[in-house]
Amino acid sequence: MGVTALILFGGPVAVGTAVGYLSGGRLSRIAGVRLRWLWLLWLAAAVQVAQLATAGLPGTAGHHLRAPLLALAIALALLWLGVNARGRTWPLKAGVGLALTGAVLNALPIAVNGRMPYSISSAAVAGLPAGSQTAKNVPAGRSTRLLALGDTIPLPPLHAVVSIGDVLLAIAAALLVATAMHHPANAAREGNQPCPTPSPGSAWR
Repeated sequence: MGVTALILFGGPVAVGTAVGYLSGGRLSRIAGVRLRWLWLLWLAAAVQVAQLATAGLPGTAGHHLRAPLLALAIALALLWLGVNARGRTWPLKAGVGLALTGAVLNALPIAVNGRMPYSISSAAVAGLPAGSQTAKNVPAGRSTRLLALGDTIPLPPLHAVVSIGDVLLAIAAALLVATAMHHPANAAREGNQPCPTPSPGSAWR
């Protein structure tokens, strides 16, 4: 993973961790957040790897498989987020909601263009070579649809271009980390204090 990718993916996590500590949270409490159906996330990652591998397929096979595989990976990730949003506190639900919104906003231009389009002018501002294509990105042209939801936000210091959906996903990641650091499951154990025993008839989660 390059430095740019490391900053783009790790930056929101670092910001969320800093906000969590400053607001009284603890990183150890994240372990108390129980994640459901992790196999869905692993399956989504496997489909994503397969989607990236389509760039090496001969002929038009990769072109026809690329969009369906990416749509499947996104759908699996959205399903995993939805499953894990049930029964959570409202800040965690807000983070999941932002993540879902960001994923959908990214999925729309990919669905109608086959790959995520990027603005050539924005790429130039970010110091990127214009016109290059990858398994995930394609330069915008006259036939491009929903370019406003594509990669149009230049980040010159990182030599990268991101989308509105990416920004929402970054905010969601920071919010989820900061909120998870306040999870009450392990809070009673910190400070060597005994966990309270719920009284009969009380509603505990």
